[in-house]
Amino acid sequence: MNIRPMTFEQWRREAPARRAKSAAVVARLGPIRRDKPRDPTEAEFLRSIGTPERLIGPTR
Repeated sequence: MNIRPMTFEQWRREAPARRAKSAAVVARLGPIRRDKPRDPTEAEFLRSIGTPERLIGPTR
């Protein structure tokens, strides 16, 4: 892991480029969804805290 000190101003200057790079990666990956069956109790908990259904996936 490469660790280098960064000032707040440097972080602000580089932020737009980093956001654009992240957006490009997400666009190539496509929408995130879960195909693996999830435990019904866990799925209910995730629904109760507002997790989108596409991230909860099917239940057993």
